[in-house]
Amino acid sequence: MSTTAIPKLEEFPEGFPRLSCFLDSDESFMLFKRFGIVFSRLLLNKQDEIRRMEDELQGMDRMDKALDNQEYLLSRDQDVKREPSSIPACWSQTRPELLKKLETKVLEYSELLLKAHQLKGLEKPSARDYRSVLHYMENDGGQMYEEEMSWIYDKEDLVSLRPGREHAWLDGMLERLLKVCRCRLVRYIFCTPETNARTENKAIHYYDRRRIALCGTFLITILILVLLMIPIWLLYRSSVNGTIGTTSDTIVLILSFTLLFSAALSGFTKAKRHEIVAASAGYCAVLVVFLGNIHNARS
Repeated sequence: MSTTAIPKLEEFPEGFPRLSCFLDSDESFMLFKRFGIVFSRLLLNKQDEIRRMEDELQGMDRMDKALDNQEYLLSRDQDVKREPSSIPACWSQTRPELLKKLETKVLEYSELLLKAHQLKGLEKPSARDYRSVLHYMENDGGQMYEEEMSWIYDKEDLVSLRPGREHAWLDGMLERLLKVCRCRLVRYIFCTPETNARTENKAIHYYDRRRIALCGTFLITILILVLLMIPIWLLYRSSVNGTIGTTSDTIVLILSFTLLFSAALSGFTKAKRHEIVAASAGYCAVLVVFLGNIHNARS
C-alpha cells in the first residue's frame, strides 16, 4: 500500500532549497515581495512611451488637416495605401505603422497595469506570520547570505499568498493558544501524521488547517447561540418577575445585545457594512418580537 510523500525540511540542503520547502510547508509562510516600486517605475516608463506616441499620432492628424489631406483621415483604407510621395518628409513612419506600435505598447501597458492591480490586491502578511518566517530565516534557516535574505526586512512590500478567510485572526489566536498549551491532547486533536512528518525541529509547529477552521466555526456558532439565548432568557426572567416593559432596562438590554451582535459580526467575519446593519436589524427584530409575544401573553 502506497503512503503519502511528505517533504521534510531536513531532507533539503540548507539555503534556498530548505527555505523553499519551509515557505511551501504552510500557507501562512508563503510571503513574497510585491516589488511595488519596480511595477510603478515600469508603468511610468510605459506610460511615457505611450504619451509620446500619442502626441506623434495627434501631430500627424493635425498636419494632414493643415495640408488638406482629409481623405487620409476619413478613410483607413486610403491611409494604408497612401503613396510615399504624399507622406510629409518630417514623419519618421506612416500612421498605420505608428498605430501598430502603439497597439503593442498599450497592450503591454494594460497587462502590466492589471498585474500590478492583482498584486496590490493581495493581502499583507499578518504580524504573526511575518514573525514566524523572520524567525526561521534568522535562526533555523539563517544559512543564507545576508544580502540575499534582506528582502524579508522590507515588510511593507511583502504580500501573502495565504487565501483570505473570514476567521483568519481567530485562527491565529487559536494557533497561539495551541502553541502555549502544546500537550499530548492538543497534538492529538489538531495535528495529523502528515503535519508531524514535515519536520523534526521541535521549535516548528504545524497544525491541520481544516481542524483549526472547524474549531473556529464551532466557537463562532457557540457565540451566536449565546448572544441569542442570553437576552431571551433575561427577557423571560423579567416577564416572570413582572418587570418586563415597565422599565427602561428592557430597551437597554435589547440595544446592548444588538451592539454586541454587531461587534461580533464586525470582528469575526468580513461582512460589509450594509450586511452588518441588515443582520443587526434582524437580530433586534427577533428580540422585539419575542418581547411583544411575552407582553401579549401576560395581558
